[in-house]
Amino acid sequence: MKNWPEDINETVKNLNERLKIDHNDWHKFKGNKNKRAAELIASALCQLIIGNNEKDSIAYLEESLKWLKGINVDAPCPHKKSSF
Repeated sequence: MKNWPEDINETVKNLNERLKIDHNDWHKFKGNKNKRAAELIASALCQLIIGNNEKDSIAYLEESLKWLKGINVDAPCPHKKSSF
């Protein structure tokens, strides 16, 4: 049932965009469990509120819990040392 006010949809979209790890920061933050969980939770909200998709929303939430519990682990990529 899609009965959310339009401003809620925009708020959820904006939150999702703000929490998404973009390609420029992926290697830096891919191992950060809080960032990964927050990104998934925002995606779950988008699926539930905008997409009316309970199944995918649950999947994103379950995956976020794995990050928070430390079940999912992804080490950050090594950073190149500057030659300066």
